[in-house]
Amino acid sequence: MEHGHMGNDTLFVLLGAIMVLAMHAGFAFLEVGTVRKKNQVNALVKIIADFATSTIAYFFIGFAVAYGVDFFKGAETLSLNNGYELVKFFFLLTFAAAIPAIISGGIAERAKFRPQLAASFILVALIYPTFEGMTWNGQLGMQAWLSSTFGYEFHDFAGSVVVHAMGGWLALGAVMMLGARKGRYTKDGKISAHPPSSIPFLALGAWILTVGWFGFNVMSAQAIEGISGLVALNSLMAMAGGILAALIAGKNDPGFVHNGALAGLVAVCAGSDIMHPLGALVVAVVPNKPPLEGALVVADPNMPPLEALVVVEPNRPPVEALVAVDPNKPPLEGALVVVVIPNKPPLGALVVAALDPNMPPDGAPIG
Repeated sequence: MEHGHMGNDTLFVLLGAIMVLAMHAGFAFLEVGTVRKKNQVNALVKIIADFATSTIAYFFIGFAVAYGVDFFKGAETLSLNNGYELVKFFFLLTFAAAIPAIISGGIAERAKFRPQLAASFILVALIYPTFEGMTWNGQLGMQAWLSSTFGYEFHDFAGSVVVHAMGGWLALGAVMMLGARKGRYTKDGKISAHPPSSIPFLALGAWILTVGWFGFNVMSAQAIEGISGLVALNSLMAMAGGILAALIAGKNDPGFVHNGALAGLVAVCAGSDIMHPLGALVVAVVPNKPPLEGALVVADPNMPPLEALVVVEPNRPPVEALVAVDPNKPPLEGALVVVVIPNKPPLGALVVAALDPNMPPDGAPIG
């Protein structure tokens, strides 16, 4: 009976890994649709090469850093329990590889190919797994400290912060170092729009990402017994809310509308297992507000679903805030999210994202 149970879990996680793997095709087409035509082939090769580099980095170093598990054992040992640990690695690898994919869109058209691959290796081997292990595996005492200090651990069910915000933070650093694309600003400092090279490719990428996201969120349970229809419905409501909010805020801009779905899905990842579907709808609308209306959404699992705390406080200095930006836009141009905890302990999921509806859709979505 136990053997059959593990087999079911292994298949469940494997299907999730395949769905999230497919999302990387979405990253590729989204970037292809937003960069200029002369850079489309570079974008395609960059995404697939980043994934291969991430696989090697996470297999040999990253997975051990995050979870203390390595693969330097015999094949018979590795295949125990239907090889569950192997497909778990595959699933979590697809999350880790999203970090370079997010950064890739942020520094599109301004980074050399080989140095970017080298940076991807370091990020997926060391930097991302360290934060992943702290949040999802209790390493370095972060969760224990939060629990003892505030009474709650940091809750991020499917990676709003661990994956997407981490990618945004790292992309911010890369964008600040590399600066804007050539010709992005005129001599008098005005923005020179670079319109998307292909709305159909952009839309295709957004749709692939959206479909794969249901594997990203639902299968983060990593076991059949943990599967929840609530996660699926919350993801659906966040997707719909993000689209409609972007349709209004973006003034019918097709690129903005497709990015709206992704912004809503990013925002709902962390609390998708605990919030009410109506709460998920609200969370999806918040990311599509202008940057001065960016908000912190704290979901307390011990509160009724509709009492998730929404705090709008744009006037705090950066040193008192977590700051994330749209990784695909130069600093001060893209969407800014200022997340502040005003005398409130981290009661659960931090959900953050925002888009600037006044910017042209010349970048991929927030991570």
